[in-house]
Amino acid sequence: MKARILDQQVKVYNSMDENTVSFATLPIGSEIEFGGAQRKAGKLWVPITLNTGQQAYIPGETRIAPIQLGSLWQKDVELYTEPSTHSLVKKQLARNTKVYVLQKVKVGEQDWVKVRDMDGVEGYISGDKRIRIIQQKTKAMGMKNIRSGVMWLVAGLIIIFSGDGPTAGSMYSLLGYGGILFGGGMLVMGVYQYRTASI
Repeated sequence: MKARILDQQVKVYNSMDENTVSFATLPIGSEIEFGGAQRKAGKLWVPITLNTGQQAYIPGETRIAPIQLGSLWQKDVELYTEPSTHSLVKKQLARNTKVYVLQKVKVGEQDWVKVRDMDGVEGYISGDKRIRIIQQKTKAMGMKNIRSGVMWLVAGLIIIFSGDGPTAGSMYSLLGYGGILFGGGMLVMGVYQYRTASI
């Protein structure tokens, strides 16, 4: 998942060990891809992917703001240069255009959202425009779906093989096969998410 660094400076490490020398420093506003926090020797670390594609770690206490991916629900949304209707309009965004939600700001009584489209163009849209947030794939989400899928599969198999009564052919079979189908779907989805997620 994408995020921006909120701290003034953050040291970046090759491994989860602060005794090693950090190889880079990220200034405030830097963008990263981050994964689920991990603990080693009592200290929390966050795995990240830099813009260069390099894998690294930052301390778990680092303040970051997630950058969400969204889709516009309205047509002809004007993308302004500044958070003001008096500024230049960079472009018109069509319905279902995907944008990254970078920041929410308030100017006077007006709410604005700073966004970036898939072409890399940044600007501001009015805060009253509707944006549907899209759940982004992560390896942690993939593993969660894999575990849930396996649990449903096992539950379905237990229901089928334990149904030996006179009514076993109806309700038990329906519940059992339903669990197997649902679990199989979650398992396949989880494996795909885990293999295609960047972090």
